[in-house]
Amino acid sequence: MKRVTTILLATIASLAILYQQIGFPVATPLTALAEELTPVVVSSEVLGRATPVAVENPELTLARVTIMPGAEIPQHFHVGTQIAAIAQGTLTYTVFTGEVLLYRSGEDSTNPYHIQVGETVQLAVGDTVVETPGSHHQAINKGSTPVVIYLSTLFPAGAPRSVVVNATPTP
Repeated sequence: MKRVTTILLATIASLAILYQQIGFPVATPLTALAEELTPVVVSSEVLGRATPVAVENPELTLARVTIMPGAEIPQHFHVGTQIAAIAQGTLTYTVFTGEVLLYRSGEDSTNPYHIQVGETVQLAVGDTVVETPGSHHQAINKGSTPVVIYLSTLFPAGAPRSVVVNATPTP
């Protein structure tokens, strides 16, 4: 019985080698194991970047904001650096003072667009803005679906997430 098993294994191994040499794909336990161990593809993409302003007693946070259709975030500013990435919907975004950088989805992340004071832009899925401390801005969801934004902030610990400016919003 042992001899029959040895002959059978030798025949299978010989056929596998022969098939591989003439170009037939042959699945072996080792190729199956290699396929199982092949990692799933992972990608990483920079959505926005900034050199944050130093703050005393810093706290780094990650937040999600949902703005329902017709809702508005009034004119406001932040006491630290904030990066906001649009995950769903389209947001109407206006800058009133300061510097805000815009990284458009799929475009060169080393060359952001500078949103000018008084300018209104439409932010779509994948777009990212970098808001510097003290820059006044406002956001409105004029669409029919909720807007979802992911925020990364570097503020002083315990600071408010935004400070509303007493001003009349743009129409």
